[in-house]
Amino acid sequence: MSTPTNSTDQSFFGVQQQNQSSSGGDVTPGGQVHQIAQTPVLESGNPFDKTSIPSEARQQQIVGVPGERLPEEKSKVLLALDGTEAGDKAFNYLLNNKTIAQGSHIFLTTVLPANVLGGPWVSGPLSIDTKKQNELLRQLRMQAVERMAPYKTQLKDKGFNVTMHVLHGDARASLLKVINYHKVDMVLIGKRNLGWKRGLTSGTVSSYLVSHSPVPVLVIK
Repeated sequence: MSTPTNSTDQSFFGVQQQNQSSSGGDVTPGGQVHQIAQTPVLESGNPFDKTSIPSEARQQQIVGVPGERLPEEKSKVLLALDGTEAGDKAFNYLLNNKTIAQGSHIFLTTVLPANVLGGPWVSGPLSIDTKKQNELLRQLRMQAVERMAPYKTQLKDKGFNVTMHVLHGDARASLLKVINYHKVDMVLIGKRNLGWKRGLTSGTVSSYLVSHSPVPVLVIK
């Protein structure tokens, strides 16, 4: 059995990251990779709001193999999830249609809030100090991974390989950066009508990706 070692991977959003990897160079299966990164919220938001962004909003979590470590011929698909019915529709399309070949590598991705405690996988808004907010952000990432785990299991049962990626920030800009980071070939996302609760699968996000993604985007309605 190979012994995990810490190695520095390529920069992600301009900051060096530390990955736990095996001697064979793969991220330890099931291992959690934490990365420090400048989030889109910090890049494009009001400068006066930056001081209110908790440090944990810069942390990301990847469980599985990053796209750069996969063979060039391996088909890579990003599936955006946010705990809504529209996201589940996109997942079920992938699961039950043969459009995407078995053996493809699926990147299950969700974007959590960076400076508000309400959004994907969150039950409701909270008001707490920065220290507690940082702790909650860590918990939210862990909860998101746990809630995506059944999706991963079902995909693996269908013959897909899976990596989970959880990060914080603006959904549109964040998903674009994940697309580029993992060098995916295609994006699969659900679309629903805009309402009081917005997520990755809102019309604005899917429309934005269709217009700005460097790879094809399949929108499931």
